[in-house]
Amino acid sequence: MADRSLARRYARAFIEIAEESNDVQKLGGELNKALDTFQAHDSMLLEAFSNPVYTVAERTRVLEDVLPRIAVSKTVQNTLRLMLKNNRMSLLPMVADEYQRYADERAGRARVIVETAEPLTPQLEAEVRAALEGVTGKTVLIETRVKPELIGGVIARVGGKVYDASVRNRLQQLKSALLSSEIAEA
Repeated sequence: MADRSLARRYARAFIEIAEESNDVQKLGGELNKALDTFQAHDSMLLEAFSNPVYTVAERTRVLEDVLPRIAVSKTVQNTLRLMLKNNRMSLLPMVADEYQRYADERAGRARVIVETAEPLTPQLEAEVRAALEGVTGKTVLIETRVKPELIGGVIARVGGKVYDASVRNRLQQLKSALLSSEIAEA
């Protein structure tokens, strides 16, 4: 929990800097680019940045060698240097997640995971998006996942809420209702 709280602080400070320079989208993309680079090859680089076996000077040298290769802005570079100096590089994945959450919140967006038994047609995806935008009051960005075990219907995950309108769920509810009801004698 303390790690998530620290990650939020870094993300909040980073997004405030990004907003001042009107670069929220650009800097978020650069932060993700750095994270992707550090997580490549089984996250060896990210782990090295957090490993106390290496001195801070060694870790700093590695970071300084990598930064020109990933071509990110001074703002992102300075953020990464600060995180390394404070021994917080292990928080980078959480910082990137929190940053995206803050950026979405401030832009009035909601990221939604929609699971269906079969791929959504463009028309059905538009209908689902419109319904979710009505519920959330935000612009909805949909990530679709196909889960044949749902049989039919849709499950939408919006933040911490789950809207389950799957056939599987309805069958489970019906089964529970039938098993819990008393059998009337004829």
